[in-house]
Amino acid sequence: MSNADKGEPTPRGVISEEDRAAMRQRASELGRRLDKAREGEVAESGRRHSAGGRDDKGMGPALRLSTELIGGILVGSAIGWFLDQPYVFGTWPAMFIVFFLLGSAAGMLNVVRAGMKMKTGPSDPSKGPSVRDDDEDA
Repeated sequence: MSNADKGEPTPRGVISEEDRAAMRQRASELGRRLDKAREGEVAESGRRHSAGGRDDKGMGPALRLSTELIGGILVGSAIGWFLDQPYVFGTWPAMFIVFFLLGSAAGMLNVVRAGMKMKTGPSDPSKGPSVRDDDEDA
């Protein structure tokens, strides 16, 4: 029982033993509840990712591949549009169409190259992980 319950004034900054024990009990109970909530949160996030939830691991490579494709198309189209400005072929935009198709092909080639590099790793052996030769001793 605390001093306040006994009717005695408690000096400032002094905590009775009963109050300390009660605070320790509340703190340990709070700690147990937090641990239980964290375990539930970890289990829930694992379930969400495994059950088809949102996972942003592939967002970077997807944006890179789409940028490769769109960049090729835009650069090819811009070159074709620039070459068609004097209208060499009359009003028919022949260069625009040709360079649009070339830019599209170049963009697709870049996407395939980048995708293969992501799948297999870098083609330069000095940039990849080192592998021991069979001839090397321990």
